[in-house]
Amino acid sequence: MQEGYGSWERVEDSFLRAMEAFDSSVAATAGADLDDEAKSELTADLQNGKGDFFNDLLAVLLQNCAGIDALATRSRVPGLIVPVHNLDGAYPDQGPIRFLLEAKMFGTPKHANNPRQNQIGRPGSADIDKRVKELAFKSIDLKGEYSRRRTAEGAGQRTGGAGGGDITTWLRGIEPKIYFFIGVRVVSDSDFERALRWATTAEQVVDAVGMFCFEPVGDEQFTTYRRRTDIPPSLQIERVLYKACTDLQALAGASPPPVGPPPGDA
Repeated sequence: MQEGYGSWERVEDSFLRAMEAFDSSVAATAGADLDDEAKSELTADLQNGKGDFFNDLLAVLLQNCAGIDALATRSRVPGLIVPVHNLDGAYPDQGPIRFLLEAKMFGTPKHANNPRQNQIGRPGSADIDKRVKELAFKSIDLKGEYSRRRTAEGAGQRTGGAGGGDITTWLRGIEPKIYFFIGVRVVSDSDFERALRWATTAEQVVDAVGMFCFEPVGDEQFTTYRRRTDIPPSLQIERVLYKACTDLQALAGASPPPVGPPPGDA
């Protein structure tokens, strides 16, 4: 990627071409009789390949845009109930973590490890509900632990508590900032609408959700893609990435704010 790129618009076309190349190699396995080692390698590629690329790309864009030295990727972050969560990105890399990034890719073409899949491939919305439910718990656990640590350090608490028991208000009023970015290969309008509903649900448990959807446009493997242009402005990846950039810039030059108690605490 060209050094200095800090916006999604500058890399979107290259990203789509990379998705086409990756998915074409996956689709080429359809109908092949793979041995166990090859199946294992394909599984690893499907689980980590696009997701890791997406995560690393977002990290570089945010570093360039915000002018920070590093956004640590694939970090281990303490939770209130779960001792350690694995996060896709964190800032800063030392001391209290104040910004977290989660990045997920959804949807695959038909491939050798899933021979019964429809020819067009697995819907992008097929697993998004599970990831959003996991994200909801993770967000509460991470922000709850940050609140506990800051209170233990003697930080003052905001008046008004948790906004009358509204969990979304509390979550958005406490660090670390959590941004959830999703890239979705959708295969139909109904698939897109379901993915959109779950992205909207995710907005209630994190600080912001950025969404990029792309769809096949007619080749035999269904691996030539175009962007879906009907994503609501509040979810458009370029807008949310810019919001994340401005938050990182502010965090890089500000001291941690006081925090309030979780909903229900006296």
